[in-house]
Amino acid sequence: MDNGLKKKLNLRHLMMISIGGTIGTGLFIGISSPLEVAGSLGMPIAYAIAGIIMLLTMLSLGELSSAIPHSGSFQHYMRLFLKNPYWSFIIGWLYWLSWVLTISADLTATSMTLHHLFHQIPIAVFIGCILLFICGVHLYTVTAYGESETIFASLKIVTIIAFIMTCIGLIVFEPTVVTHSGMLTENSRLPHGILGIIASMTTVTYAFQGVEIIGTLAGETDDKGGTMKKVIKMLVIRVFLFYILTTLLLSFVYPAGLHAAISPFVWIFVQVGIPHADVLMEVIIVLCGFSACSSALYASSRLLWSMSKDNVAPSFFGRINRRGSPLVAVIFTAFIASVSLVSAYVAPQHLYIILIETTGQVGCAAWFCIALCHYRFRKEKQCGNFPEYQIKYRAPFFPWLPIIAMTLNGISIMGLWLTTNGIDILLAELALIILLSGCYLLRKNKILEQNVVLIE
Repeated sequence: MDNGLKKKLNLRHLMMISIGGTIGTGLFIGISSPLEVAGSLGMPIAYAIAGIIMLLTMLSLGELSSAIPHSGSFQHYMRLFLKNPYWSFIIGWLYWLSWVLTISADLTATSMTLHHLFHQIPIAVFIGCILLFICGVHLYTVTAYGESETIFASLKIVTIIAFIMTCIGLIVFEPTVVTHSGMLTENSRLPHGILGIIASMTTVTYAFQGVEIIGTLAGETDDKGGTMKKVIKMLVIRVFLFYILTTLLLSFVYPAGLHAAISPFVWIFVQVGIPHADVLMEVIIVLCGFSACSSALYASSRLLWSMSKDNVAPSFFGRINRRGSPLVAVIFTAFIASVSLVSAYVAPQHLYIILIETTGQVGCAAWFCIALCHYRFRKEKQCGNFPEYQIKYRAPFFPWLPIIAMTLNGISIMGLWLTTNGIDILLAELALIILLSGCYLLRKNKILEQNVVLIE
């Protein structure tokens, strides 16, 4: 028991949930944006850089989560290793909001795809049904979530493998497809140069984000040491290879200047001549959207639960039901995520891009904080502090690993400010930080009264 949270997740659950949280609509649908902004050559380069950032961040998180397993992950680490609780408050609420926007983005993408299949049903109806379903799963038991996510993640893996094999088949047996691809069209390789790659980094990094959910899962696994080390290694290798291979092969088969109605993945499968391939792929995207929504709800509700324990959020968010799930946190998070209902009034595709860009930038900030916490943790250990936290998995190349991770994440954050709407996004972020700072001042006394204790 972790203050009521049930420890019912094993190695298989951890592995599949992590993959499920990482491979979602950001790859299947969100890939269209970097393909257009960064270009056919710039896109796989951007994904490779994001993969390296993910690798460095996960190595940092692997050391932290194995030494200090906690259902709340790095927000709790910020509270431990940064003396001023202000930073824990700000990043905790920003990160929670990014997960809520992730749910909204995945709800929008999934409902948009369902609406494409069933035109007569409004998008808002699909959004409501999906929210009710995933809330029901999470409130039932964490084991139900683990098992359902295992099935969804397996489907994603099969789809990506099928996509890779399909692309290879097109390259080998249909050379004319390669001739007309964006990679062999000069104006489509790097349409905006290096700036296009930098500007697309937050959107690309969004596709990888969710991998840090492994730190949140640490508090609900029945193995706090060896399991985390195994999962980190397996996850990074699989996700990195899946993304790099997928984006590189797509660049060699996808035509220059083509704008897919739903996803480039749908277009690729249609070219093979499989009957109703477009419908089949859209159904798979819907199921992947379900999975991504579920993972995002898991991460955000546990984060809100954790913040209530550190007095960063009101105490009622720490309430759990008799099955060991954070009842109030799940319901409140789902309610706020219903902002996706705005898609009834705003073009869903446009809303989706805005949501993933915003989420991607906050996600980069979260990764920055993970690397920072790792750096502070190891420095504290070298000074003989925190003897109760034993390092069970030691990340390599310290201190350069967290320093490089912080630098690359910082560049990714600033990259979005170079886009057309960059200044508007920056101003909105500053306004949000000012609002959160005001909330912190109202709650400051309660936060300072809280003695941070590691939840065993």
